[in-house]
Amino acid sequence: MEEQRTTGILLFSVFVAVIGNSFLYGYNIGVVNTPALIIQTFYNKTYYERAGGNWTDVQQAEACNENNSNSSNTTTTAPNLSNVSNCYEKFGVQTELLLNKWQLEILWSVTVALFVFFGMIGAFSSAKVADFFGRKKGMIVITFIMFVAAVLGGIPLAAKSPELLMLSRVFVGIHSGLNISLCPMYLAEISPRKIRGAIGTCHQLAITIGILFSQILGLKELLGTESLWPLLFAFNALPSLLCLVAMPFCPESPRYLLIKKNLEEEARKELIRIRGTHDVDEEMEEMRAESKKSAGVTNYTIKQLVTSPNLRLPLIIACLIQVTQQWSGINAVMSYSTFIFQQAQVAKHAIPYVVVGTGVINVVATVIAVPLMEKAGRRPLLIWPMGVMTGSFILLTIFLNLMDPEKHPDLVSSQQSFAYVCIIVAHTYIIGFALGLGPIPFIVVSEIFRQEPRAAAMSLSLAFNWICNFILMLIFPFMKDGLQEYTYIVFSIILAAAIVFIFFFVPETKNKTFDEIANSIAFGRARGAEKKYAVDQESIPMTEKS
Repeated sequence: MEEQRTTGILLFSVFVAVIGNSFLYGYNIGVVNTPALIIQTFYNKTYYERAGGNWTDVQQAEACNENNSNSSNTTTTAPNLSNVSNCYEKFGVQTELLLNKWQLEILWSVTVALFVFFGMIGAFSSAKVADFFGRKKGMIVITFIMFVAAVLGGIPLAAKSPELLMLSRVFVGIHSGLNISLCPMYLAEISPRKIRGAIGTCHQLAITIGILFSQILGLKELLGTESLWPLLFAFNALPSLLCLVAMPFCPESPRYLLIKKNLEEEARKELIRIRGTHDVDEEMEEMRAESKKSAGVTNYTIKQLVTSPNLRLPLIIACLIQVTQQWSGINAVMSYSTFIFQQAQVAKHAIPYVVVGTGVINVVATVIAVPLMEKAGRRPLLIWPMGVMTGSFILLTIFLNLMDPEKHPDLVSSQQSFAYVCIIVAHTYIIGFALGLGPIPFIVVSEIFRQEPRAAAMSLSLAFNWICNFILMLIFPFMKDGLQEYTYIVFSIILAAAIVFIFFFVPETKNKTFDEIANSIAFGRARGAEKKYAVDQESIPMTEKS
């Protein structure tokens, strides 16, 4: 067999798939962060005017308050509160019509959480979409969901309707829940074995680029303004359009065509097209062997997946690795970074640019992970970077404690230095995440299952990912208030437990066939199983191997 090549059509297919799917997922994670205050002001203004108020009065009163505050700061240690109150009276602001802080927080929390909640629904539905339409056609069909989201997200300001933005986030969530399953599955199934990990990492790389792109577009010099912020949400239509136009020229997954649809000639044609050579007999034989084992087996339902004894351990691995990704604390670090930057006395106007710098580090580290994936393997890139993440959290906890002036009044003069250390440690944690827990869960889950249960397994494991993300979003503010600087100890414990589990149960999947990987963990052993079981005898059904 000729050495498997990286062809132009393979690279084109990877690019189109990740831009139309993974990039959009990352973009919509980050797009609400930078313009959050501007959008919240829009919410307040809309509901104030609906109640009969005049928002111009509020703007004049706020300007008056700011002038009084600046004037007070030059003469006294605190603003003159009576002058602030007089500003509202002077301009006739009906304060009873303004949203209370808790009301605004609930509205904004709902706006953000809708993305996650409906992402769970999309993740649960992804298996049926992947098996009914196919991997490629599935990604084409779901682009129409994002077009709807883009239209709804682009008109709230003109329509004076916050509800349209919330509805947009509903459609964005459904699309993201579907695409985060379809895209990694497609990449795994079209990739040559020797570079499957590197190509799979492109999914996470596109997510990080999407996050960074949303952070940059959200700057006030670009679209992060009171009049232009809807364009941030309308932008979703552009990558979706690229996917809709270009995806039909990409090949369908040969594994899907042969194993799911029993279309051997079509599968061979697509495989020849992807590999750039007619010498694909060995890979075709591998797929035929897998197809024989799945003969007579219909597409797995979630119930069949959960109740199958042979799939129990792979399913536990798939779900726990996705749980660990979310409960490693990555979103918590991103949320807390603003506080750390404030403690480091970074100017308020500069914080958005520092956040963009964090996004750049995330992208660069993920780029480095692409070649490392095939050189170091999956297991080392999970275990060692997770160790770095655990150590980073321990150091972060220590230095956040040292920064507390009540506990350590003698260290007040060193507080800024400690804050800079916290920033460095937070970035070290992000690098560790980008090298391991960021890309690898999606790759490993797509690799440890044979063809017939793969879509259902991806669907269920990613549903766990979304559920854990949703839970963390709900409880983290309370964790931060209750545990304060000890918040990250919880994540350290989760990471340490996950390292132990991965060491004993998660196999190395680099340069192995899907069948070899499935055999290596079928009996509950991640290491040494290949010596005990004849994994090279791919034509022998699992039930006959001993």
